[in-house]
Amino acid sequence: MEILDSSNAGEALAAAKLASTMLREAGLTWDDVLAPEIHGRAAQAPATRAIGAGPFGYRRDRELSPHEQFFMVLLSPRTPIEIKRKLRTWEARVLDGEITPQETQDLRFMYQSFVVG
Repeated sequence: MEILDSSNAGEALAAAKLASTMLREAGLTWDDVLAPEIHGRAAQAPATRAIGAGPFGYRRDRELSPHEQFFMVLLSPRTPIEIKRKLRTWEARVLDGEITPQETQDLRFMYQSFVVG
């Protein structure tokens, strides 16, 4: 999980994909891993984000790419499981930069609804 913070985007992506695969093979979802007791501890921890920091610590001074939005929506505990299943069918095309303009708009809406919102 520490590799997810890598400055090398390819390395971080590979780590995210591996983590998702490991969860799926174990019969778990991200919702199972991000248990309420983890959220409870995080809520008690002192805030360490910089002012103006966005979800997952991303800076708010730039528009996130569809690729970044995709993984944030997929990893958000607020995203319904049905949406996560739908997103799994998009994964290869998102990673290859081949999603349609409508899918890009839908992804932006999901990001606003389940990550920012």
